[in-house]
Amino acid sequence: MRHRFLLLLLLISLSFVSNAKTSVYVITTFPSNRAVYTVWGHTALLVSTDSTSVVYNYGVFDFSDDFVYKFLAGETDYCLETDRPQNTTEEIIWKNCYAYLQELNLTDEEAEKVRIALVENTKPENKYYRYKFFSDNCATRPRRLLERCMGGITYVPAGNTESYRDKIHALCSSTPWLRLGIDLSLGSGADAVIPDSMVSFLPVELMAQFDSASIVDQGGEQRPMVRKKAQLWKPQSRAFKDDSFFTTPLAVGLLLLLLSLVSLFFAWRSVCKAYVRVYGTILFLAMGLAGVLIFFLTFFSTHECTFPNFNLMWVNPLHLVVAGIVAVGARNRFSKVVIGLDMLFCVGYVLLIAMLPQSTCAEFILFAMSLIISGLSYTMVYKKSFFAKFDKKTLSDKQRIK
Repeated sequence: MRHRFLLLLLLISLSFVSNAKTSVYVITTFPSNRAVYTVWGHTALLVSTDSTSVVYNYGVFDFSDDFVYKFLAGETDYCLETDRPQNTTEEIIWKNCYAYLQELNLTDEEAEKVRIALVENTKPENKYYRYKFFSDNCATRPRRLLERCMGGITYVPAGNTESYRDKIHALCSSTPWLRLGIDLSLGSGADAVIPDSMVSFLPVELMAQFDSASIVDQGGEQRPMVRKKAQLWKPQSRAFKDDSFFTTPLAVGLLLLLLSLVSLFFAWRSVCKAYVRVYGTILFLAMGLAGVLIFFLTFFSTHECTFPNFNLMWVNPLHLVVAGIVAVGARNRFSKVVIGLDMLFCVGYVLLIAMLPQSTCAEFILFAMSLIISGLSYTMVYKKSFFAKFDKKTLSDKQRIK
């Protein structure tokens, strides 16, 4: 299979041979479910000369020990690296997704300018850049480089009406947990309609724009940007097992709501108080830890579209304090105020969903309702201390002073 693919690539390359000394190709890899970073697809540039063929890849990152923290903080540096076409083909086979090769319709001078610019960008002092998911990635970098090396590029208006979140949902349709995590992390900015100039942050969209684009030379004449296009690889059928509904976020949300209702029933009947406290502690602890992460992404990360994030109304660090209160069974005034405030935020989120400038999903509503019911269950277990201001005693109740 691998040798057949290499032969296919060789045949395609031979069919693209032109009189130009330098040829530039765009390799577009479609989204794949192999890994988190392959879900978005990939763009690379192939530069072929009389003697060499080099793939230039802007999507290289170093998965070091502090990668997770840097990624969350928005401080991840990607870099431009070169590779052999053989390694690129092997990676495409591993991803098992559609892949296309576009030969750009460049003059010798334009192609040589692209090659020189790429060589310059591979130097140690130029190769690194601060990765931005929407505005600076493996697709936007090649586009800007090509635009700088040509006289001008005219794009057909895309007429886009979708938001960043819409595009992400389409790509994550088969990975619901990834979609949930991204929805949780992105704020209201992700619901803005993407301008046509920014749609190409996704490799597949960039390929479509190049297909219909034109190059305008200094004399004002136009020519198609893509000379030829060929399919490099078509996904091979595999017997993947569909994920069960019971492992999806929606199923987990329904389960949490059911467990919270059971907790409320036990609190109402004044039975199994241990269940109320144990379940409440686990629920608030988990949501509190998630809240710490979202709080960090919202106020300290430099990622795009993470501020403001109205999900903090229902998933926030305050849950950790509530988890501690429930765990120790605190019944003082401080615990009343904290739990009441925590429930108020969650109730406000559920009631104001339609008015918030940020889209939500069914799972978030289920999680918020589970927190509300669990907090209410704890207050019912200790209703005497929560609903009675003070125990008023009459003079007859007091001991006489002797």
